[in-house]
Amino acid sequence: MSNFQPSPSLRNRINGSLDHPFTDYWDVFVLKHQHPANIALHVIGILLFYGLLFSAWIFHKGWILLALPLTQFVGLTGHFLFERSHIDLQDAIFSWRASSCLGRMLWRLMLGQYGADIKQRQALLQNYQHCDKD
Repeated sequence: MSNFQPSPSLRNRINGSLDHPFTDYWDVFVLKHQHPANIALHVIGILLFYGLLFSAWIFHKGWILLALPLTQFVGLTGHFLFERSHIDLQDAIFSWRASSCLGRMLWRLMLGQYGADIKQRQALLQNYQHCDKD
């Protein structure tokens, strides 16, 4: 039996050709969302998204929902300006895994635990890269 682990799928790239051991997308997501400005822009995008949904419902104006795709650009701006991490097109447009992770990130931020999540994934990645060189 071989100890060979295949490289992560293209959808799970963190940055460029950076190899990593993570199979759970949450780990990949955390490493793609480390920069405070990128995180802040994602939180703004989440709040705008739900604010638009709520506004459309309260004011009975369905046309407000046409602005929902703009909330995606707020988060993408964080990647282009600050994080420079790989962006999967499917996740950028819409995917349940990305949406789930955004909600989880917001929750972990409110609990004050997201910083620890980042440090833990960074340590795991450093350990993997160190062991990979040996």
